[in-house]
Amino acid sequence: MTLPLFERYPGTAALPVAGIAILPTPLEPLAVEGITPGEGGLWVKRDDLTNLAYGGNKVRKLDFLLGTALAEERRTVITFGAYGSNHALATAVHARALGIEPHVVLSPQAPTAYASATLLAHVALETHLHLVDGWEGMREAVRVRQRLTARDGVEPLVVPMGGTNALGATGYVNAALEVGDGFGAVYVASGTLGTAVGLAVGFAAAGMLTRVVGVRVTPTEIANEGVARSLATETVGLLRSLDPAFPEVGYEDLNLELRHDFFEPGYAVPTLGTEVTVAVAAEAGLTLETTYTGKAMEALRADADMDALPEGGVLFWDTYHSGPKPAPGPVDSLPGRLQEYIAECDRLFGPVPEVYETEGGAV
Repeated sequence: MTLPLFERYPGTAALPVAGIAILPTPLEPLAVEGITPGEGGLWVKRDDLTNLAYGGNKVRKLDFLLGTALAEERRTVITFGAYGSNHALATAVHARALGIEPHVVLSPQAPTAYASATLLAHVALETHLHLVDGWEGMREAVRVRQRLTARDGVEPLVVPMGGTNALGATGYVNAALEVGDGFGAVYVASGTLGTAVGLAVGFAAAGMLTRVVGVRVTPTEIANEGVARSLATETVGLLRSLDPAFPEVGYEDLNLELRHDFFEPGYAVPTLGTEVTVAVAAEAGLTLETTYTGKAMEALRADADMDALPEGGVLFWDTYHSGPKPAPGPVDSLPGRLQEYIAECDRLFGPVPEVYETEGGAV
């Protein structure tokens, strides 16, 4: 596979990729009510289209992560996420398509409108779900890894929450090079920081001044400046180990701003401002949700209201899979705790519309 990263730094082409990402994703002008950018305009990077079966920003990360799993002949993959995690579902979808058995350690979250569809999709995919009570699932993952290693004779690939490590972030170093120069700022939802840090490293390595505004949507113990610094250091270290020509970019060289003012009242808990923003985006033809992308767009709209947008073009990075969910399985195949959770989601938001992805398309 030919990627801008591989072309510019040929040594990095030693990294295996699974070939699941449809790249480059479209870059389109965007008109959103209330946002009047300066010269350069408002644009959207359509990473909702990274894969037709299941897109979103996780696909760029999983291309490298699952590519490694294939190269190392792993039979299983273990990852982490909340009940409605797009990352967990994306991992399951693409692992199954590649013949890799998916296991997910799931943490509780507040009910949302589409979390139930995500869980039912796991049923159809026969994802092995392992439930924990909090955000820390590593102890459970160790138990699962030991059992699968004994069964298969080879360790599973453990993919961190959000697909965020140096290998996963490399997908967004490449994405920055794909976009190139010409934008004053990029606004992006930041859960585990892999997308924001990868973009910031890529822009800095290419000598671009683009500012990455990462809008935090997870608790501070998951997304903070210390985590960002460590991830940037590890990502640059990985790429320089493969190609010494990759610039020795330090954290201080990154034009990265982490925004913490749109997280509360908590993960997956929408505010009125988020809900209004999602509705306004829908009028502009952009499908967002209230956990990640809605909050990132809310930050962009707030800056526009205060006339605080930077000079040059402004790019909104759409990280959400906006297409249909994969087909559902039966709810009674889920553990009782998750059946109760789905019932609560349906009580609060009504049943999810029965629009799913099939072999022939949406039905």
